[in-house]
Amino acid sequence: MRVLVIGTEDMTGEHVVKQLADRHHNPVALVGAENKVEEMVKLGASAVVSLERRKFSSAFSDCEAVIYLSSASPRTGEGKPILVDHQSVIDSVEAAKKHGVKRFVLMSAMRANEMGDASAIRFNSEELLRQENFTYTVIRTSMPVDKPGIGKVEAGLSIEHDKDEIPKEDIASVLVEALDTKEVFNKTINVTSGEILIHEALQRL
Repeated sequence: MRVLVIGTEDMTGEHVVKQLADRHHNPVALVGAENKVEEMVKLGASAVVSLERRKFSSAFSDCEAVIYLSSASPRTGEGKPILVDHQSVIDSVEAAKKHGVKRFVLMSAMRANEMGDASAIRFNSEELLRQENFTYTVIRTSMPVDKPGIGKVEAGLSIEHDKDEIPKEDIASVLVEALDTKEVFNKTINVTSGEILIHEALQRL
């Protein structure tokens, strides 16, 4: 499957590109600068689209699926002004729709619902994704951390005991696993570190 990865500037995105290649998908990495191109190729990207050379919407051409990471915007992430740039999500949904993308996996953040005025646009971006003709999955994660993945998570439509953090490598595994897991099609799920193998945790939903 040709999969566009939006949000490759962070370690999570790098893991996503590598894992897609390991699973014999064709990852297309969207990067902001030319100096990231060689790195993405080494990780296994079958194509790299640099925003220094091409327009944003052209990256979606011929892609069957999109994985959008919450770190896709330079303004987002832990320690940044916002966790998820929902306007960027909306722009990506519109571009995917224009190019006939069928599958859209969105990484969001559990704590995004604590952001007051941002909640309205967050609702709009996720709701836009649900209303379009995609097979979507919204994956809300606890805080991403730079620790080795353990391959185990807790996943559910709601989570009673949020472990507060999850390794970025495990987030990448969840995003890639979700692509082909029918049990999470057209669902919004929460994910944190846990005790269940990722493949099994998603199939239980």
